Amino acid sequence: MRTSGRHRRRRRVVPIPALAGSTVLVVAVVGTVTTPAGASLGGQRPGVVVALDPPARPGTQVASADPFHALSDSTDELRVVVEQAASTAHAGLLAAEIERQRREAEERAAREAEERARLASMFVAPVGSYSITSQFGGYRGHGGIDLAGPSGQPVRAVHSGTVVNAGWDGSYGNKVEVQHPDGTQTWYAHLSAITVGLGPITTGTQLGLLGSTGRSTGPHLHLEVRTPDGTRINPYPWLAERGVSL
Repeated sequence: MRTSGRHRRRRRVVPIPALAGSTVLVVAVVGTVTTPAGASLGGQRPGVVVALDPPARPGTQVASADPFHALSDSTDELRVVVEQAASTAHAGLLAAEIERQRREAEERAAREAEERARLASMFVAPVGSYSITSQFGGYRGHGGIDLAGPSGQPVRAVHSGTVVNAGWDGSYGNKVEVQHPDGTQTWYAHLSAITVGLGPITTGTQLGLLGSTGRSTGPHLHLEVRTPDGTRINPYPWLAERGVSL
């Protein structure tokens, strides 16, 4: 008997025997496949559980066995960089110090050369405290001038030159002879002591100490000036022409 209205759709019932010979596969989340009794899978014996590798997630990598390996390598590299930087900085400081010392040495040498040049162009009085007690050409043809003063005070070279003789010379007593660049010589006699050796000197170099050795009646300096040919000339005008007034 048909019912009125909508027709009800009949469900299709699959007979149970239709599934009897089918193979049922159950895939577990952990990746295993189980074959039911009486079935086979790829040649496996019935009832054997086969383990399958789970699929890897996209973009993932397998972690290193030593998670601190990369950190250790980075630390070593950083240490090398720091050591190299320190070495470079040290070398830079050393080079800067060497350059500074070189500049200072050059400046010092330049100052010394300038001072030598200044002294070489200068003339000074041979003693600091004195009084003229005998003029040139005086008693018995005096060949120089006598500058009396306190015994032991320094006697200086009036100009730069070379000490060519220093020692005892009879009536002159202790005497120093200095030859100047133009060949002129100055002699310093009656010294109580000689304090210089042979060789180059500059203006104002101490030659000895004022005294009264040789033929002398009291402490004084006997100063002579001789031309290149050995002629004695008056020291007073010779020094005055060079800026030294006795």
